Amino acid sequence: MKKNVPSTTTLLVVVTFLLLFGMAARTPLDSDLFWHLRAGEETLRSGRPLLVDLFSHTRAGQPWINHSWLSQVGLALLLRAGGYLALGAVMAGLATLSMLLVYLQCEGPAALKAFALILGGVVASVVWVARPQLVSLVLMALVSYLLYLYKWRGLDRLWLLPLVFALWSNLHGGYVLGLLLIAAMLGGETLNHLLARRGPAVLAWARVGRLLAWTLAAILAVLVNPNGLNTWLIPFQTVNVGVLQQFISEWASPDFHDPLQQSLLWLLLGTFAAVGLSKRELDGTDLLTFCGLAYLALLARRNYGPFALAAVPILVRHLACVLEDWRGQNLGAFFKREPRPIPSPPLPTVLEPDYSSPPLWQRILNLSIAALLALVIMLKLVVVTHPALVGSYLEQQFPVQAVAWLAENQPAGRLLNEYNWGGYLQWSLPGSPVFVDGRTDLFGDQVIGDWMTLVGAGPGWQEQFARYPIDLVLLEPSRPLLSALHEQGWQRIYADQQAVIYARPGW
Repeated sequence: MKKNVPSTTTLLVVVTFLLLFGMAARTPLDSDLFWHLRAGEETLRSGRPLLVDLFSHTRAGQPWINHSWLSQVGLALLLRAGGYLALGAVMAGLATLSMLLVYLQCEGPAALKAFALILGGVVASVVWVARPQLVSLVLMALVSYLLYLYKWRGLDRLWLLPLVFALWSNLHGGYVLGLLLIAAMLGGETLNHLLARRGPAVLAWARVGRLLAWTLAAILAVLVNPNGLNTWLIPFQTVNVGVLQQFISEWASPDFHDPLQQSLLWLLLGTFAAVGLSKRELDGTDLLTFCGLAYLALLARRNYGPFALAAVPILVRHLACVLEDWRGQNLGAFFKREPRPIPSPPLPTVLEPDYSSPPLWQRILNLSIAALLALVIMLKLVVVTHPALVGSYLEQQFPVQAVAWLAENQPAGRLLNEYNWGGYLQWSLPGSPVFVDGRTDLFGDQVIGDWMTLVGAGPGWQEQFARYPIDLVLLEPSRPLLSALHEQGWQRIYADQQAVIYARPGW
């Protein structure tokens, strides 16, 4: 008899991914987007990856490990071809694709998987911004899926790992996330053997060795990019910038007073509860993967996304076991059950099969519901990427009018700018190098620390001016430096609610 997928299950899956796409469909603006776009345009113009700094006067001409050069080209081409609508659609599509790869690793009822995916999407949505890091989420989910096939399904697709990492190292420097997943599996399987765990999902030593061999090949494949050996330095350069957690919000630890950021707690505590209630033994790989990514997420908000991708399959794996044990039992009998060994779950399908065929009217109704929801979400995408709304958001976040004034009057000299405005200035005023922008790995503690001293009018700020030197200042009106410059005789040549421009005396 031919198997048919229940209409309600199909609808649930479709609605889940439409909702995820809708969550990710937003105005594609970010303080780092514009320097990525500028770098992409420069790569297209010159015909080769941009590997030196052309955009600042503090690091001008110095080598720049541009790990995202290929993503930057893609962003620039998207903006050329379809404007902000194309950018928004592709960014939402990448976020949804990462969750689809997570869905393929989940086991259990469709409703349970839908619930966990939505929760994971809420957690990950904190980092769903128009930047190359979305590509890293997709590739991390892909590596996780390949490892899932290898461990839980006995399907060896490890030969794809070097190809994935070679591509990853040209798209974004987050390839280290994939290596962390592999390290967690190598360590977790070793832990399984040390604890004498048994079961078809526990990798034999020979299979652990095979994974290690392909991992070494993947590490070498990372070098297949224009940055060469310097690519291996990317994770260490970023982590070693000490001001990241002090000044840049995405590198700060979570603020659980913010309701949106509390979603991390829901996923974290929910997984703890599912593992505690489940009579299924906690697999070593799951343990190290969960703990490692949770540690990173509690250190920095930018790691919310990777944690969600890793935690959702583990949550579903144990929660499905809890629900299965709970059926038909009273609470006392449930909690007295003996622990289960680590099982090898049945081969999953994207949609759960059944022998029943829903009536025509139900299929038409479900199709209508899905179509209506898709239409609403597409309308949302069009609205949030409309040029008028994008322009309004630009004026709220960036010094649009001040930049227009600078473009018209073209004052000469070195500029001191807001950190979050650096990329926008590069994009809008390509002939005016900036002091600093979001490339923290390029500027490091020295330049970013000096910038903080300057804008805060901290001790020694006058010497910093002489050191660089600075002729023009474009900052938010609340910066303490502006009052200090006024006392020093600097001229205020432009001001609005968003920005103030000062020039040296005699400008």
